[in-house]
Amino acid sequence: MNLFAWASIGENGKATGGKPGDQTGGEVKVGAYYWFGQDEVIRFKSVLRGRKAGKIAKALANNSAIGYNQAERHTLYNLAKACDWNYKKTVKALGNKKVNCDCSSFCSTIINLAFGKQMVGCCTTAMIVNACLKTKKFKTMSVAYASEKWHKGDMPLKAGKHIIINV
Repeated sequence: MNLFAWASIGENGKATGGKPGDQTGGEVKVGAYYWFGQDEVIRFKSVLRGRKAGKIAKALANNSAIGYNQAERHTLYNLAKACDWNYKKTVKALGNKKVNCDCSSFCSTIINLAFGKQMVGCCTTAMIVNACLKTKKFKTMSVAYASEKWHKGDMPLKAGKHIIINV
């Protein structure tokens, strides 16, 4: 079974207004693939880079210092950026600070941490496909094709709605 990581909803059941960090254990999480209307998949061209992204996504999704709040969606991204996109430094910094994200800023952060440098900005689901394609390190495909054999790091999405990442 393929597992995916995603940021979904704050502890208050809303997109905004939540406290930093994961108050419920379900604001940012790992779970089974589910349907939300996705029609496209962003795939790393490098299988190894995709595997690295999947491992990072799984670890961060299980880190209680990361919660969900769209109004503070940049705080995880900005923390990782301040740590020079170094995964180990970012995890260490999360020991002292709680942050928030949303689904697309979570994936944007994962992408940059997987490369160890800024590849994309803090994207929204409407922007992330084009931002990834501009790097020339990704390709896109239909969900139907990708779901026949998911790769670690695959990011199924519905632009303007939601994105998840295979871990």
